[in-house]
Amino acid sequence: MLPADCPEVDGYQIAASSTPAREVGGDFFDFFKMEGGQIGFIIGDVTGKSVSGALIMSAARSVFRMLSEEQLSVGETMQRANRRIKKDIKSGMFVALLYAVLDTENMRIGLCSAGQTQPILLSGRTGRASLVETVGDTFPLGILEEAVYEETQLPVEPGDKAVFYTDGIVEAMNKQGEMYGFERLNEVVRASPARSAEALMKDIIKDVSAFTGATPQHDDLTIIVVSVDQ
Repeated sequence: MLPADCPEVDGYQIAASSTPAREVGGDFFDFFKMEGGQIGFIIGDVTGKSVSGALIMSAARSVFRMLSEEQLSVGETMQRANRRIKKDIKSGMFVALLYAVLDTENMRIGLCSAGQTQPILLSGRTGRASLVETVGDTFPLGILEEAVYEETQLPVEPGDKAVFYTDGIVEAMNKQGEMYGFERLNEVVRASPARSAEALMKDIIKDVSAFTGATPQHDDLTIIVVSVDQ
């Protein structure tokens, strides 16, 4: 159900990967073209790695695809999706999801997080990698019907790279029981010599794999990287 290819956008590069921890994964991502050359995307994690989780994944993907055609704000899209998903899933299930819209003309990413990990922005100008602070409620979708989700505006410049990922990355474990963690992820993003979105994504995956070794993982590993051409 995951996209076979990432969108091609003038002036930008987009790369994505998802590695399931089990046969049926709970992570997912999707892209959709919107009005005015904008690109919407989601990255999410459904509770449970069973077939029921995969069905919720498919339903969430369909809800966002439908809402992306209605020219809503990022926050309003998230609020409507939450109300729809709350009605459709059984009690105890939820979707941790980040929804973002890449505005290529104005060079910014509008994003809203519902219980998903904070993205990392690597500045092409300073070389600094930092976690992106988001605003508004952060309840995963399907928990609280009247959650108030708000849009965070992330301006981007030539050379910048934004990394979106699920918690399976930072919670990956090695044989000593240590977690990979945000600090290691932030450092590999900062230190990577990669010039493309694809290369940075591969550097992250390689570093996580080297850290975990042969240790079986219990959560999916999913990444989206958006890079602004210099």
